[in-house]
This record gives sequence, structure tokens and C-alpha cells, in this order.
Amino acid sequence: MMRQIFKRALLSLGWVTVSLTAAPTAEQVEFFERKIRPVLAEHCYECHNSSGKEKGGLALDWAGGLAVGGDSGSLLGKGDPAKSLLLQVIRHEEPDMKMPKGGPKLSPEVIADFEKWVTEGAPDPRVAKPSKEEIAKATSWETIRERRKQWWSFQPIRQTAPPKVEGNWARSDIDRFIQAGWKDAGLAPVADAGAEALIRRLSFSIIGLPPTPEETAAFVKAEALDRQGAVEAAVEQLLSSPHFGERWARHWMDWVRYAESLGSEGDPGIPFANQYRNYLIRALNADVSYDQLLREHIAGDLLEQPRLNAELGLNESAIGPAHYRFVLQGFAPTDALDELVRTTENQIDVVSKAFLGLTVSCARCHNHKFDAISQEDYHAFYSIMTSSRPATIDVNTPERREKNKAALAKLKPQIRQALADQWLKEAGEIAAKLTEPSGRWKELIEGAKDNKNPLHAWHKLRLAKGEEFAKTWRQLAGEFAQSQKALNEQRARGYAQRWQLGHDAASLGPWVLDGNGLDGSVAKPGAFRVLPGGDRVVDAILPAGVYSHLLSDKHAGVLSSPAFKAGEGQRLYVRVVANGNVMTRYVVQNYTRGGTVYPTTRLRDGKWRWQSWDIGYWSGDDLHLEVTTAGEQAILFSNKANSWFGVTDVLVTGKDQPAPKEEMAEFVQPVFAKDEPPNAKRLAKRYAAAVRQGIRAWRKGAMNDEQAQFLNYFVREGLLSNSPDASPEVAKLVAEYRKLEAEIPQPQRAPGVLEAEAVDRPLFVRGNHKQPAQAVPRRFLEAFNAKPFGAKNSGRVELAEAMLHADNPLTARVIVNRIWHHMIGRGLVATPDNFGKLGEKPTHPELLDYLAGRFVAEGWSIKKLVREITLTRTFQLAVNPSGNAGNTDPENRLLARANVRRLEAEAIRDAMLQASGSLDRSPLGGSDNADSNRRSLYQRVIRNRLNPFLTVMDAPVPTSTTGRRDVTNVPAQSLTMMNDPFILSLAERFANRVKGDENLKTVEAQVDAMFQMALNRAATPDELKGAKAFLGDADAQAARAKDALLNANEEIRNTEAQLSALREPLRKQLLAKRKEGEESTVAGPKPFAAWDFSKGTKDQLGQAHLSLEGGAKVEGGALVLDGKRGFARSQPLAKRLRDKTLEAWVQLSDLGQKGGGVITVQTRDGVNFDSIVYAEKQGRHWLAGSENHKRTDEFNGSKEKEALEGPVHVAIVYHADGKITGYRNGKPYGRTFRRDALREYKAGDAEVMLGMRHGKGASGDRMLAGRVFKARV
Repeated sequence: MMRQIFKRALLSLGWVTVSLTAAPTAEQVEFFERKIRPVLAEHCYECHNSSGKEKGGLALDWAGGLAVGGDSGSLLGKGDPAKSLLLQVIRHEEPDMKMPKGGPKLSPEVIADFEKWVTEGAPDPRVAKPSKEEIAKATSWETIRERRKQWWSFQPIRQTAPPKVEGNWARSDIDRFIQAGWKDAGLAPVADAGAEALIRRLSFSIIGLPPTPEETAAFVKAEALDRQGAVEAAVEQLLSSPHFGERWARHWMDWVRYAESLGSEGDPGIPFANQYRNYLIRALNADVSYDQLLREHIAGDLLEQPRLNAELGLNESAIGPAHYRFVLQGFAPTDALDELVRTTENQIDVVSKAFLGLTVSCARCHNHKFDAISQEDYHAFYSIMTSSRPATIDVNTPERREKNKAALAKLKPQIRQALADQWLKEAGEIAAKLTEPSGRWKELIEGAKDNKNPLHAWHKLRLAKGEEFAKTWRQLAGEFAQSQKALNEQRARGYAQRWQLGHDAASLGPWVLDGNGLDGSVAKPGAFRVLPGGDRVVDAILPAGVYSHLLSDKHAGVLSSPAFKAGEGQRLYVRVVANGNVMTRYVVQNYTRGGTVYPTTRLRDGKWRWQSWDIGYWSGDDLHLEVTTAGEQAILFSNKANSWFGVTDVLVTGKDQPAPKEEMAEFVQPVFAKDEPPNAKRLAKRYAAAVRQGIRAWRKGAMNDEQAQFLNYFVREGLLSNSPDASPEVAKLVAEYRKLEAEIPQPQRAPGVLEAEAVDRPLFVRGNHKQPAQAVPRRFLEAFNAKPFGAKNSGRVELAEAMLHADNPLTARVIVNRIWHHMIGRGLVATPDNFGKLGEKPTHPELLDYLAGRFVAEGWSIKKLVREITLTRTFQLAVNPSGNAGNTDPENRLLARANVRRLEAEAIRDAMLQASGSLDRSPLGGSDNADSNRRSLYQRVIRNRLNPFLTVMDAPVPTSTTGRRDVTNVPAQSLTMMNDPFILSLAERFANRVKGDENLKTVEAQVDAMFQMALNRAATPDELKGAKAFLGDADAQAARAKDALLNANEEIRNTEAQLSALREPLRKQLLAKRKEGEESTVAGPKPFAAWDFSKGTKDQLGQAHLSLEGGAKVEGGALVLDGKRGFARSQPLAKRLRDKTLEAWVQLSDLGQKGGGVITVQTRDGVNFDSIVYAEKQGRHWLAGSENHKRTDEFNGSKEKEALEGPVHVAIVYHADGKITGYRNGKPYGRTFRRDALREYKAGDAEVMLGMRHGKGASGDRMLAGRVFKARV
């Protein structure tokens, strides 16, 4: 204690010698300033300074404090490195005093600098205590950042010439760099790999599949004549294989944590996620340059010149941003902003690791602990990411999106003119039809009891005369005046938020619009749609608003409001009309799912409404309204082909404000536009005049909303001719229009994002979103360029360009290192996702920069770099170490031999499929179940149900970037290979393949063939001997099992004989009773609907007759279904249904098909259903299908093997207690289960479908390919 008091007194008086030696020389000062002071300032000054923070009694910010030491004594050991406490703590030799505290150990180079400095007596030019300002500057982020920018990965790429090496071993520049590294270590290369090992290595590395025995034999033969020529030919063949893209797409999918679902409760699918996988495969096969792919990933939807695929009609570039959508998202979070922060952090983590090799997300709460990445850097990225909104986007090419739009837009005015001309002719008869109504006119007049009905005034006044007429008119006119006043007040009222899209076109400006159904403009009053079929031409005459379907209801539309903050007691209202499963909802903080406090509304009735929601719960949160066609929701996707909406008004009411409502004045204004008519006759003429005036205004394209609503009634109700046959001119124009509209393609969709408001978000203090601070502008990392982007949009385009700018050395280094890692087995930087301080330094930094510089200069070609690496001798070395290399370089960092590498999970599975002769090489398409024979990258990646085989074999869990997979060796892997049913089936197929080869006549030949198929080499004598011994043991066991089986069969026969002896007297007794008239009957459920297609499509027991749709036909006594569009639909069922039995006799066209429904009972909207489904969840298995799998579980029955050869009888019984039992050919199929209460189907609101799982029209994987002979309910 006295020592510390004395020390402090000395320090305060400045009596301490400030150096252990004489004044430092100029060289020593330079060494200190370059090597020592920056390290002390970055790692030590914050906690050990003389200006207020002197932990452990130690001040390291001036020479005096360093000389005296701290509570633990002297630091410098009087110039003896062995006694220096400073060196001990930075070497981590003192368990309780490892410095820097909480950080990684200093690099060996830095420790060596300190050792040199201490040995020289710790010369220190800092003779005076620094001021607080000097300490603040020395410990400021700017100073620390500049120091950290000296880290190797932040330095510019150096142009390095290949070194000169001795001898002729090196075949390429890469070999020269590698050989140069052996000299100091005293290493020499091993021999080249043998031909069989090399072709296997090439094949797995480039395409992820083993070579076939034929390919191996051909290579071995060619290699014997010309090794390098054979390698070059094999490499070119492999690079041109379509499997190249599959192999490298799987690597890329690891980098961006590819998944097809969101995880958490419910684990909903990400619609069209596999579109991204297929995009990668196509791009990598086409060798699209890496810089282009990076631009597409960051901002592919915004590129001025996107990459278009004319053959598929795809905007390939627009698919790139799908990776933003592969986040994990929780179920119904009560803190939506926290969920946004978490998912955006994941996006930043993936983008920065995958493309920059940096852990930017580590700077969410504070400046990065180790790298030159600030907290503002993180929030700059956060501002970029959150300036876009998640969506499902149309990735058709512009040509497909705009198909026939100009021609249709040109035809519409002509159709309007022709219809208007016809209507004007008919308008002259309106007065007479009002005064002497019949048919439809009479029906509508008598039913016009609502004052919003344009015929309501006529309904009330048609029979009135004199004073009664005048009194009633005044009453109606008064109601109209009150309604008009209320409407005006409603339109003028101040609301918390208001967008009168129909009356203020400018208010649409800040909205987010997407889809070829929206052109950014507000339609004028009188907009209309020509129906694509049927006996009506015009769907409706519409008020001014934003509509998605004015040319076709195939067109997509996303209408998304600006963000606004919700307040207490508020409600959100939207005036909307829609059909076809349109989704309308409010979105909180870009959350994509529904549930509990995230209400959603589906619209499918084509009627105007004020849709509303209470948003007070979300007071203080950012919300926006979203109205989308069925297929455009980010997650809540509906597979409805034709869908449309219109919106005129959106508002947010405050607490106690009245709700908006439809007013009489909106619909009947033309009737009350003039003074009181004297009698009914004049009123009838007024109606006629009002209709004529509306028609003329419509024809000119110059009507108002009230006229549109008024005229719409007469058109909608069929009071004006609305048929293609209205006139020859109308018929001709409509036929042409419908022909062009039919040619419009459906959207091709992918996960994506939409540009929204560009907002510089606040920095969250300590990462806490409840403590917002200053706004952080959108920009790149300040270590390279701190200038804000200044873009009006999100900044994603600018971010992509910044990542590719020559000033940023990371992008090229990272991708080159990734390719090296996958080709060689270890990256030049062994931590491919982290080029920062916690990552490893490159083993060959000059080679890394050489390759990175070449990669950029030669066009960013991945295939070219793969080719260059494979043609090196380094790649082609054998794996066995020579001499003392195993001890000198145990991790093979210097690459004097090839690395022994574990096959990845997908390669293991694919190799087994190929060896068994089962591999289905079909490319692209959808995602597969676990028992699929296609390559493993096509397996579904459902987060809560990952393929167990791939997972146990170290396939990554898709949460963040995985540039280097784990390599484990656990018992579960061996157990899986021994017991997994799919692996056992492959083993059986493998054995049958060999046994079925008539050319393999001996056991030796069969075993050798198996080695060739599985391992691409012949069996060794020992392996052959062991295999024969194994087969001998197996034969002996089989013989014993056969004997045991024969004995068991004999026992069974004896037992059956005994049972027969007991049964026979009873049987005779029962037959005798039956002859005496005591016949017993067994009662069972009787069908109430049945179809026998040998007799047609009529219900044999009732009125549920079938109509055939989509090309379905009855032929040869069966309903023939094509699996694409054909199905049959019954008339509505007259009976209420709950517990029931569905059964059908069905023959399948393809046992490999998935998800088709045989017979279904569904609600008439196609949403809720029960169905006999084939192979929806598990290949070749029957299933009880239901909406969202509510009443669905696995029967665990046998695989279907016979339905291809002939019909099988399948039935599913839904018991009253909720249990569900399956039967196949009269026998129970697997187990009985219970999941949820049975659904009740109301009489008149249910129908039967044959050939489709559920829905209103043919769609996707719901269709069955086969023949149904009979069916019953």
C-alpha cells in the first residue's frame, strides 16, 4: 500500500525517470511510433491512462507510467524479456491477466515487436503525460480505425509477379508461388496422383459427381499417353457439363443460407424460393461474370440493363435479390421492430460475410471490437436494407410483361365507342321501360328498396301522383342533400392519414407500386375492364382509382402505402374492390406473416367495401397498407391465376372520429341534379336523360365518379346491352380483344424486394431499437468510402458498385479464396467468411493477390479460375505425405501434397444414387422430397424439417453464411449409413444392378465391378478376399434363415389345420340356420353420391352430376386426367357432410407424380377440403389431404407399386370422433390417426372434385395424371 502511495507521489511530481536507458535514437523513436504506440493506443489506453482511468494502478499512455508499472509490479523486467510482465500478459502466459482483455491474442508479429522493444530497454519518447484531449484523440474511433485499416485484407491488392523457382516441377504461375513456399520449410512435393484418383478428384471438385466406370477407364487410357492433354480434355468436358452449375450453386447456397421456409412456429414456405436455386445453376453454367452476379444479388431488380433469358422469358437479374428473403422469421412477434432489426441484422451478416468476408453485423451494438468497422457502418447498411420491402415479384422479361398491352389499350376506346353507340340507341327506350316495366326491369324496380340504388327514387315515386309525388320527392331530395353534405364533410375531414387516390392523383406519388397491372397513374372515372370470356363484355364502369386489371386480370399488382406511425385508438380504412383471393392487410415493420396481432383479409367477391382494422395496438410502430393480387404476397401467397383489385381511398381515423361509409349521394346524384320533376312521367324522362348523359360522358372519357356509379348500375344489371352480340362492331372488337388477352402470359414469380421510401434510419444506442439516436446515411464502409450515397432510392445499386470498386480489395479476394477452398480443400485464407482480425491470415498472401488481380483483369470468370487451378501440378498431387512433411507441415498449409477431403453430404448421397443406377439427372424444376432420385441440391430445404441424412452428414443449418462446412465424425453417421431406409433401398438397387449384369459371371467380377462403380478403382486382393468372406457368411446366414422360415411355415400350416377343425362345425351350423331363413345381414354406410364412368358423368344416386373441365374426358370406361389441367367438378352437394367416406378406383399414369388429388370434397371456394391425395408429402404414398394439413398426417402405409399396371381401390374413412383410416384394395392402409376435429361442409356449399386436390381451377402440383373408373362418397 505504501509502495503505491509513494509511486503516485513520484508520478505527480514528475520525479520518475522516463526511460530505462539514454534518450532513444531516431531509429528507436521511429520503431516505437510505427510498431508500439499504435498498439498501446488501440488496445491499452482506454483502460490504462493517466487521465482518469487507471485500472490496476497502471498508466500506459506515457513513459513514466510504463516505467513504474502498476499494482502487479514492474512491467519491463529491466530489459530482460524473460522477466517482463508486459510480455507475459500479451503472450497469454498469465492465466488471470491475458491482454488485451476480452480480445484475441496479439499476432506473433506484434508480440515479436514488443519483445524487441523490451530487449532494447523499452525506449519511449513520451516524456510527458498526455492531456485528456490527447488521450481522447489517441483512443478515438478515427485513430483506431486508421490503425485497423493496416490489417492485410484492407490493404490494396498488390500486383505481384510469380517468383522464380528452381527446376521444372512448376507447370503454372500458381505452382511457382506454391513451390516458393517450400524452400524455407525444407519441403518437397509428393508424386502426382494416380489417374484413377485424379479423375475422381476432378469430377467431384467440378461437378460434384463421381466419374462413371467408363469415364474412368477412358481417362486412365488417355492419361497413359498424354497426362496433361488428358487432364485438359477432362476439365473442359466437366466445365461444359450442366452439372457444373449444380455443384457450384450448392456452394453458393451455403454462402447465402438458402432455405425454402421461414422456420419457427408454422414454418411457412417462402414462395418460389427454388427459382433462386435454378437461377444460380443457369448463371454458373453460363459462366456469368462474378461482378455481374454480385450486382444482381445486391440490386438485380434495379439494373438498367438486366440480364434477360429470352428462351425462358425470364429477367434473370431480378431473381438475384431473392437471398434477402431467406431470413428466419418468428411467429407473430409482439415487438415487430425488434423482429425487423433481427432479420435485417441477418441480411447484413450474410451480405457482408458472403461477399466481403467481414462480420459487419458484429458492429450492431458498438464499433467492431477488432476490425475497421464502425457502428455507423452497420447502421448505414441497415438503412439500405430497410429501404426495401419484401414481396413476391414477377420476373418475366419486359417483353412478356408488356405482351399485347399496347394493342389492348388501343382496342378499349374502340370497344367503348361501339358499346356507347349501341347504348345510346337503347337509351331512348328507358322512359318507356320504366313506366311499363316487365321482366328484368320490373324485378329490379320492385327490389330497389335501398336508397343507394339508382332506381330507388323510381321505386318510391312510380305510382305517386300530385301532392303525394311532391311530398315523396322532397323527402328523397332531403335524404340526398343530407347524404351529399355528409359525403362532402367526409372528403374534407382531416384524418391522421389520408390518401384520396381517386380525387388526388398526386397522392399516389410516394406509394410503392409493382406489377404490370399498375402503371403509376390513377384511372379516370369510367375506367372499365373487358371481360376475357363469357356473355358479358364490360365488368363494371368504375370510379376514379388505382386498378390492377384494366387490361387483364392476369396482370399482377402490388399497391403499398407510404409508412406511417400508428397511434392509440386509430383505425385504418381502405375503400377497395377485389376478386380472386386478393390480399389486403396492414404491414407492421415489414413483417411478412399473419397471425394473432397481424390480421389479414382475403377478398374474392368483387364488391366495393370499406375494409378496416384497429391499429391502436401498434401505437408508435411504422405501418403501411398493402393490397396485392393473389400471387404477390411475400409469404401469404395464394396460387390464384386470375386476381384483381381497385382502390379509391385510404385513411386513418383518430380516436372518436366517425368511420367513413358509402353514401347515397355517390350512386344517385344524376337523378337529383336538377329541380323537382312535376310527375312520374317527367321523372322517367330524367332517368333516360341521365343515362344518355352518362353514356356520352363515358364515350368521351370525361365523366365524373357519380356518373360512373350511376351508369355502372344499368350496365351491371343488364339494363343496357352488354353482350358481344350487342352489335356486329362490338362482336368483332371483343373477339379481337379476347384473342390478344388470352395470349398474355401468367407471371413467373420469385422471392424479392421492392424499393420503398429511402430512409436514413437512426443509430440504435448499444443496439437497442428502443434507444434511437442520430440518423445514419446510406453508404459503404467508411474504411473505404464514407461518402453518403445521396440516392433517392434504397442505395442498393450504389452499394453494389461500391463493393465492386477498385478501392475495395475485399470482394475479389473473398471470391478467389472461396473457389480455392472448394478446389483445394482449404482456402488460402482458412476462414473464408472472415478476413478480419479474428480470421486467419493467408498462407500465401502474394498468390491470393495475384489470383485476385488476375480474376478481375480477366473478366471475373469463375470457370476460368476453376480451369486454371485444376491444370496445376498443385491440384494434381497425391495425398500421402513424403518424408517428414507430415510433421513439418501437419495441416498441409504449404500444399506439398493434396488434402484428404471428406465428401459433402450432397456428394455422398449423389454418389450412392449413381452407383445404384438410380440417379435422375433431370435439371432445374421444383424441389423434391427426401426419397427423390434427383441430385441432392434439389431437396426441399424446410427449416423445421431438414433432410435428416444430409444434416447428419454435416449439411449446414441455413441460418447464416457457411463458407467452410463442419467436418464431424460421429456415431450417427455410421448408424445412418447402416439403417436409413433410403440408404438401404439404394444398397438393394446397387446389388440388383450388379446381379442383373449378365457379363459379371463370377463373384470376383461382381465385387470388382462394385468397386469400380462406387470408388472408381479395382478392388485390392485383400478387399476381394474380405468381400468373398462376407458373402460366404451372408449365404450361410441366409440358409439358416431359410430353414427357420420353412419350419415356421410348417408350424403355421399345422396351426391353420387345427383352427379349421374348430371352425368347420360352426360354419356348417351357420349355413344350416341360413337355409332355415334366419339370414343375418351386415349393415354399413351407404353412398349418397356415386359415379361409374362406364356409364358417363352422371351421379348414379343423386344430382351431383359432373362437368368436365380443362380437357378431362371420359374414354374407355374411365375419367381420363392429364395431370396438367383436366379435372371434373360436381354440382353442389345437397347433403351436409362431416363424417364420411371417400373412395375411388384409380390407375396412375406415373408413380413418380406428386400431390394430385383423386377425389375431393371441398367448399365451393376451393379453400377448405378433404381429399384422397397421392404422394404430396411422401413419394408413392397415399394421404388424407386437407387445407394447411389440418387433418393430415402420414398413414405410414406401404409404397404404391401397382397402380401403374391397373386400378387400385383407395378409400379414406373420416370417423365421427375425428379419427381417419385409410384402406387400399379392401385392407387397412397403415395406421389410423387423429389430428383435428372434422370439418363440416354445409349443404349447397360443397362440391366433389375428381383429379384435383382442391381449388377453383387447374393449378401447379394439385393435378392428378391417371384414370378414375369409379368413385363414391
